[in-house]
Amino acid sequence: MANVQVTGSIRFSDGSTAPLLNASMAEGTLSELQTDSGFTTVAQTLGSYAPGKTVVAGLVTADNNASYAYILRQGVILATIPVGATGAISKGELPMKRVTLMPGDSVQVMAVTAADREISVYAHCSDGTQQIFAVTPSGGATNVLTSVITGNGLGETLQGKTINELMVNGPSIAEMAKISSAGGVVFLNAQGSPIGAAQGTSVANVQSMPFSFNTQVQLNYALQCVTTS
Repeated sequence: MANVQVTGSIRFSDGSTAPLLNASMAEGTLSELQTDSGFTTVAQTLGSYAPGKTVVAGLVTADNNASYAYILRQGVILATIPVGATGAISKGELPMKRVTLMPGDSVQVMAVTAADREISVYAHCSDGTQQIFAVTPSGGATNVLTSVITGNGLGETLQGKTINELMVNGPSIAEMAKISSAGGVVFLNAQGSPIGAAQGTSVANVQSMPFSFNTQVQLNYALQCVTTS
């Protein structure tokens, strides 16, 4: 693993933008992405730079690959942020959950290597809750995705909530070819029966996009990714 450049931008409802930069972020380690001091005088946590402003769109890119990013408030995901690999962006900033920033709100990013196998799922719920589930497969196995915040599974994390939008950020095309579970992830109910599936995007090659979904989550529901090797 190496230290890589990670950049991004967050757009606000008043038309202004906060450029983001970390010139040397460690891959495989969750790290903060602050404002770019070249444009904001000093590097600052996002919420301290723009308190009271409302987020409407954004994007974070890493040199090799990025698994996920989000705005964190007091230990909870306030809003997920679309991610991509530098140079593999086709749509630019994408719409985000509209949230009004407070001092202390920070951007957290998981930059990963080009060969990393991590797959992550953005789960957006009808009540505004947003959560990220992820797993890094090792060999051929049934891999269970868990919350990047709590380490709990799908059912324990989102019980009683309805997921209405997903984004699935996958590894390289070579590693995606080792995933046999519907080309991405499969949602299972408490009895182990499939109730939904979502295909992954190789973020290192093409920008991941959100798509509609409609699944109500109950206790003991699970999110799995099966790999053949």
